Amino acid sequence: MYAVKKFLEYFRPRVNRAFQNEALKILNEKEKKIFLEMSEYDKFHCLEVYKKVKRTKLKNSEIYLKLALLHDCGKENANFLIRVLHKFGFKTSLREHSQNSFLKLEKINKELANLAKNHHVKNFSEDMDIFQECDDAS
Repeated sequence: MYAVKKFLEYFRPRVNRAFQNEALKILNEKEKKIFLEMSEYDKFHCLEVYKKVKRTKLKNSEIYLKLALLHDCGKENANFLIRVLHKFGFKTSLREHSQNSFLKLEKINKELANLAKNHHVKNFSEDMDIFQECDDAS
């Protein structure tokens, strides 16, 4: 069932533009530009993570709300096959997406860049554990 859901989300992401516009208010212009360059699926996923983060103790943490929107900006519009292979543990370009996100963000917001780089690192921090639960559930 999970695979079918992800397939449909990838090929038919339903981005709520009003919600997206509301969420983007937290980003500065350079961050917004990065978000808007992401694939429709990655925007959809990041907005889902954002929704979940807003329901946690991180709801007032601007840095984690920004992370929700930009953590996967380094995926570089990877196609569906690459994403499937990555999920099954094959070495793909997505293995470096956290580092790529860091590189995109480091000159704009160092703290955000560092969090993006470490958003898959286990036991990084208690707040990151909460973030990872939101990411994994989206």
